Amino acid sequence: MIKVSASAPTRIDLAGGTLDLWPLHHLLDHKMTVNVAITLNANVEICSSDDSKFHLISQDQGKIFSGNFYEACSTDTLPLLGLLLKAIWNAQLPPLTITTSAKSPTGAGLGGSSCLGVTLAGALSRAKKIADNTEELDEIKLVQTVQDVEARLIQAPTGCQDYWGAMRGGINLISFPYGGTVVQTFKPEQVDGLEDELLVCFSGKSRASAINNWEIFKRTFDGDKELIRNFNEIGNLSEQLGDAVLKGDLSSIINLSNKEWHLRLKLWPNIITPETIRIDHAAREAGARFSRVCGAGGGGVMAIFAKKENHTAISNAVNKVGGVILEAGVSRQGLEIRS
Repeated sequence: MIKVSASAPTRIDLAGGTLDLWPLHHLLDHKMTVNVAITLNANVEICSSDDSKFHLISQDQGKIFSGNFYEACSTDTLPLLGLLLKAIWNAQLPPLTITTSAKSPTGAGLGGSSCLGVTLAGALSRAKKIADNTEELDEIKLVQTVQDVEARLIQAPTGCQDYWGAMRGGINLISFPYGGTVVQTFKPEQVDGLEDELLVCFSGKSRASAINNWEIFKRTFDGDKELIRNFNEIGNLSEQLGDAVLKGDLSSIINLSNKEWHLRLKLWPNIITPETIRIDHAAREAGARFSRVCGAGGGGVMAIFAKKENHTAISNAVNKVGGVILEAGVSRQGLEIRS
């Protein structure tokens, strides 16, 4: 009898998003991505099927698929689940019922699909160990498997930061030397007061990061020198922010994230929408230091930074202009698998 459950957090990028696209970062002298995991988790439950079929159930999307192994692997109903099943499971192993749920809104810019992929891959790997004593995927193999599957699914380049936020939790400094990505992970306590500063707000509008990523990717490899110079500046700010994390310097982290955001905003004006502009104005008038749209933009979730004593006023102001404050804190736990 197979019974496995797993959960993993999503993430907010503090600086250096987009630089995690391989091999874009190898064109740059300065390159780092810094993110912090938050408790808008993806959850997966896997158990042995009651019949000969595979059952895929997405509770938050309200979608269900049932069929044999090959049908499940190629389903258009829940394609991420099907492709990961194909990558990790096989037809000789027992049929499964896979149930997923996600706290992150669809199109939030928090890496929700990547987080779900990590959670499901971890659960499937544990289930496979139970079924035939196969060694579980290590974290590098697991991340690479999910990244490869997502690239196939969205037909566009994928960055790696979403997977590492889900895998590790905490605060992640992701650097890109030749030969492989290096991830340093720190507990939230490394930066005293960071969690107290953070509000997470949904603008009410989803966005598609893959489109923006592909446009930026193509411009870079078409030789856009101005874009590459700007990327280096973003990378420089991100490296400075990484140093501030190492020093536990909250003031510098907020200042550098704000600077990086405004540079990003100049590069990609469509990263904001009328909804996020209204929310930003309302939040700052109520006492916020600044806000930034998460992910590649065009809507989704915003991270608002403010002193804790201003949170109630900011929440009220944001709600009045159509934003929704989400209950999310900094996650201390990465991928967790129970069996």
